[in-house]
Amino acid sequence: MTGLQLAALTGLLLATSVLCAVWWLTPTVPALGPALDRLTGVPSAPTFLTGGVDTQDRVGAWVARWLPRWVWMTPVKELALLRRTEANFYGEKLILAAIGLVAPPLLSTLFSWFGLRFPIAVPLAASLVGAVGLFVLPNLDIHGKAKAARLEFNHVLTGFIDLVALERRAGSGPRQALENAARVGRGQWVFDRLAEGFTQSSVDGRPPWDVLRAMGDELALPELDDLANIMALAEQQTMPVYQTLREHNRALRVALLTDEQARANAASERLTIPATMLAIVFIAILLGPSLMTLMSNT
Repeated sequence: MTGLQLAALTGLLLATSVLCAVWWLTPTVPALGPALDRLTGVPSAPTFLTGGVDTQDRVGAWVARWLPRWVWMTPVKELALLRRTEANFYGEKLILAAIGLVAPPLLSTLFSWFGLRFPIAVPLAASLVGAVGLFVLPNLDIHGKAKAARLEFNHVLTGFIDLVALERRAGSGPRQALENAARVGRGQWVFDRLAEGFTQSSVDGRPPWDVLRAMGDELALPELDDLANIMALAEQQTMPVYQTLREHNRALRVALLTDEQARANAASERLTIPATMLAIVFIAILLGPSLMTLMSNT
């Protein structure tokens, strides 16, 4: 291969890597189909999109047909919570894996121009490790974002329960109390999510507490199951649930506070690690010359 051909190949690989990076960082266009499905209450097949959204979704949907499902390690509940399609998630994994696969040979070629040459096994091994590592990276990112979203959901849920309790105290029925409370906070994604579920329940005739149970199972939010049980009991036995809701909300807030304190303690413990390392380095600087002198004299 001549120098000109090598330069052209390197430029092509570099342009491909930059294009893939820009493609991954560019915000995607929201999917119109799933939004209409949520409004009509008729669920469509959520696994693969067959077209119409963007290239990342189409690539992910196409490749997912040819690979077994266990390869993708799909976090279904996390994706449902974050309102991301599986095809979009697969496309992201493929783009990152392609970047990890192409980057090491490209860097090896660039280094060779400066006289630094590596054995062929080095870029090949780096490509394999990079592709696998970047293929798994979106899973870690999704789990982190879903954990933060669940925490925010539970914090907002305490305010929603307070509103439901006030609606019940004002004489509203169980369904009306839930719908009115969700309507108060429209514009906040948790309230919007709850309002969408209650709208669907009024269309298909399901009780709203069944919607809460289904949402809690779909999104891994057991706190919704407790609220659903309280509201279902209020409908069946026509019992006043104001005090029950307030006590349940108090327990939920205590649990959230305990969790916050545990995370704060863990963060404080992690902060002691850099201080300890600095102390060790400082002691080594102080005692190092004396120890070296002692060892040289012996």
